[in-house]
Amino acid sequence: MCQHSRIVVWYQVAGQKVVLGESLSEFGHDVSSIWLRLPEEENHTNSLGYRLSLFDDGGREIASKAVSTQTADEFLALIKVRV
Repeated sequence: MCQHSRIVVWYQVAGQKVVLGESLSEFGHDVSSIWLRLPEEENHTNSLGYRLSLFDDGGREIASKAVSTQTADEFLALIKVRV
């Protein structure tokens, strides 16, 4: 079973991926649970390019979803922003 090691908040502008912050699975954080609780933006035009990506321990991106600006901001406020 894969261990999910981090969630990365990013947005895309002009074909570039800009990382805003990440949450690592340390200090008892369960990033899988956090990932599942975060709402995905159904209407991708409202996401303004903000996305969350879930990575495994090997550094592979295993999932990604579009999120609203509000969800991205709230998530970044809850974590220690690491870039």
